Amino acid sequence: MKPMIAVLGCAALLSGCAVTRVEPPTAPPLPAQWYAPPLAHQGSTLELTQWWNRLGDPVLSDWIARAQTQSPTVASALAQVSAARAAVAASEVQAGPQVAAVASVSRGRMDAGSPVGNALGAGLQASWVIDLWGGAAAETAGARARQDAAGAGWHEARVVVAAEVAQLYAAHRLCVAQLAVASSDRDSRAATARSTAVTEKAGLTAPAVLALAQASHAEAQARTQAQTEQCERQIKSLVALTALPEAQLRAQLAQNPGWRADALPIPAVQAVPADVIRQRPDVYRAQRNLVAAGEAAGAARALLLPNLSLSGSWLRNRFSASSGSTTFNTWSIGPLSLNLPLIGRGALNANADAAQSQYEAAALAYAATLRQAVAEVEQSLVTLSGLQQRQTATDAAVAGYVQSFRATEARHRVGLANLNELEEARRLRLNAESSAIALQQERFNAWVALYLALGGGFDPAQPQPTP
Repeated sequence: MKPMIAVLGCAALLSGCAVTRVEPPTAPPLPAQWYAPPLAHQGSTLELTQWWNRLGDPVLSDWIARAQTQSPTVASALAQVSAARAAVAASEVQAGPQVAAVASVSRGRMDAGSPVGNALGAGLQASWVIDLWGGAAAETAGARARQDAAGAGWHEARVVVAAEVAQLYAAHRLCVAQLAVASSDRDSRAATARSTAVTEKAGLTAPAVLALAQASHAEAQARTQAQTEQCERQIKSLVALTALPEAQLRAQLAQNPGWRADALPIPAVQAVPADVIRQRPDVYRAQRNLVAAGEAAGAARALLLPNLSLSGSWLRNRFSASSGSTTFNTWSIGPLSLNLPLIGRGALNANADAAQSQYEAAALAYAATLRQAVAEVEQSLVTLSGLQQRQTATDAAVAGYVQSFRATEARHRVGLANLNELEEARRLRLNAESSAIALQQERFNAWVALYLALGGGFDPAQPQPTP
């Protein structure tokens, strides 16, 4: 066993000659502040993993968790994490010494003067390709960087699924609100059509006025039916995302009918861009891909240089024959082989150039990802700021049109307003109420966009997911 230890010790000493690998790149400069309107209240970057719980809706939180477990995108991302982890393990094994247990059995005559006997042997064989130039270490570091990137991709997939479920959930809740507005308008027009029919029979209203009232009622019925179909389609999509039985899904929707998207807390983002951007998995993935590309370039250059390999063995042997048996050890250190590729260096040079080009492309992609991340955060802040200002004006418009419609309706009952005036007031009220609900949808979508822009709670320091 001592010779085997000597083999490994020599290889370890030679491996200390490894050259320095490619240094991790520095991040491109980011702006020192946000160039976006400040939001209405003070605050800091939120704990993004708790965003959905802040809505106070356990149904939504449960559906997000279910959708993530059923999502093929998340499962594929987790499979990539497993593959990356296996690649790291394989790279670490290849970079170290290879030791194998061997055993052999044979029967025969050793030479013309020896009797027939049995030969048994068992022991260890070792080999190590010495990492003189750091190529193997670079491959291992690149594999670890790709594993980190895969973990960030897994988190990003979960964040996207959560946002998709939340947006569809909010869209359905607001669709139901729109349906309530449309149903109320339909019932109001039906009452107007019935009263107009009575006055027309009494000869107090022209047939053309009755036709207008009936047409208005029919239009409201069509609008209500279209809204109902839209809500039903959204339920089907939610069933597909969450894998819940439709009956159970409808029952859970009925548990919280008073949900309002305009009650969402709007986060203020006061941290500087560099601090916020660290929470984005796509930025972290781009940075780790850049590191992996740099390590791959170093490993490709190392293939152009001589490589050194060392092998050795230690065996315990036993030979038995009719004349007796003997036991002895055999061992060897070497050969120590130096290999320098001569023919085919053109292909190695081309591979090194290609790896360098990929590294430069990854650097540009990383810088572009950083710029895009800053732009998305600022765009979300601008949108939310504008929506807050629009909310006040929309609320005032709804209140005014509702009051105008009620006054016109009262005048119409006593004959002081004609049907055209009533329909115009009804149309204005309907548009205002529909716009208010659409603004809630827009506000929620902008809120989700900010959640995505801030990374959805990603933390590079968190442990990798376990497949």
